[in-house]
Amino acid sequence: MDNFVVNVSGLVRRPGSTRRVTLAGHVDLALDQVERCGPMTADLRLEAMAGGIWVRGVACAEMVLRCNRCLDRIGFEARAPVRQVYGEDAGEDMLPIGEEGDVDLSTVLHDELCLSVPLVPLCSESCRGLCPVCGADLNEGSCEGHSDSRESPFATLEGLLEVPFDTA
Repeated sequence: MDNFVVNVSGLVRRPGSTRRVTLAGHVDLALDQVERCGPMTADLRLEAMAGGIWVRGVACAEMVLRCNRCLDRIGFEARAPVRQVYGEDAGEDMLPIGEEGDVDLSTVLHDELCLSVPLVPLCSESCRGLCPVCGADLNEGSCEGHSDSRESPFATLEGLLEVPFDTA
């Protein structure tokens, strides 16, 4: 991922100086929701501050997700804000600036894109999902061949109680 390594030696120890960079490359997002992730681009501003570099901007990538209910493909444009501090003396809140004056943005960009992916992607809020019996897409109509009523998985437990679940 050398595409995401930037040399900042010209900015270090020059507080207030800035530089804009645009990075592009492939990021592998190993998330269940993401079927495919296109190339990522990041428009960033690097600003020197006392003891380090402040990186901020936006990372974008086109993705194909799967609807959590009906499993249809969904086009999704991820837009992730990027904010990270790199320092000569890396600490708890700062990532290190390398000996050559390089900062590796790959981890930060990867993590921010992962955080921008919805945990439960939906093709629409009104998605009805798949029939749990036959797997038919309920968005295309009701399915035939089985009754709509199903026996409760708690029916055996209900028999042990004096009060039915409906009235409990």
